[in-house]
Amino acid sequence: MGLPAPAPVYYSRRVRDYIKELWRRREFIWFLAMGNFKARNASTALGLFWWVLNPLLLSLVYWLVFGFIFPSSRDIIYLMSGMFVFHFTAQSLTGGANAVLQNSKLLTNLKFPRLILPLANLIESLVGFTVSLGVLLVVQAILRREIPSVSVILLLVAVPLQFLFNLGLSSITARLAVPFRDINNFIPYLNRIWLYTSPIIWPLSMLTTQRGQNFAPYAEANPMFALISVYRAALIGDPFDPGMLTEFALWASVVGFAGIGLFVRYEGKIARHL
Repeated sequence: MGLPAPAPVYYSRRVRDYIKELWRRREFIWFLAMGNFKARNASTALGLFWWVLNPLLLSLVYWLVFGFIFPSSRDIIYLMSGMFVFHFTAQSLTGGANAVLQNSKLLTNLKFPRLILPLANLIESLVGFTVSLGVLLVVQAILRREIPSVSVILLLVAVPLQFLFNLGLSSITARLAVPFRDINNFIPYLNRIWLYTSPIIWPLSMLTTQRGQNFAPYAEANPMFALISVYRAALIGDPFDPGMLTEFALWASVVGFAGIGLFVRYEGKIARHL
């Protein structure tokens, strides 16, 4: 009888086997994501466009309300570029919690890696987010008469990093949703606070008060600050700061892998608590 494998080797095997199982079920993940996507939009006349319309309408509201208070926010493209990015992350918080609770019968009747549920939900949101980026580029071409520059290639890095970050958040809320069902009531308020503390509506210069207090460093600690900076460099021609990309890559790695790890460790207990 051989000796048990050392802990690092054992866990590396578990991670490798888990990833292999996810890959083996990739078609199931895709069909689950697209099935939810079609079902969610089947009963509305505008269908998919609602994914774009929600943040677009919010951008218009904030443009009308705050555009005359903060002159730098009067550009609707500036607001849209932040609102679409934030909406994708906000959806991951609510989607993660709902992914588990709304699929309780699937969880109790089938054996599969439970991470598939928040992953499929996030892929569904990614489809809508991709469409919204296309709409943003079209609106920019019409209003500003600008076509995408070579900086749009940054999306090839920004979108995967945000996907990892969102998957971590989605996994955390999915992990908490089963023992703490009330989390669904708190997430909308958390999203609203996060929206108002992110550089979407207001310019960073506003954080320097008349008394000389500078709150900018606190705002820069918000992961959404670095993420939106990268997207605005890619989409609307803001100066690109490699430090912002590095900072968000660190956020994405920490939040992504920590959230996934917490969920996977708990997933065996999910079915018994539903």
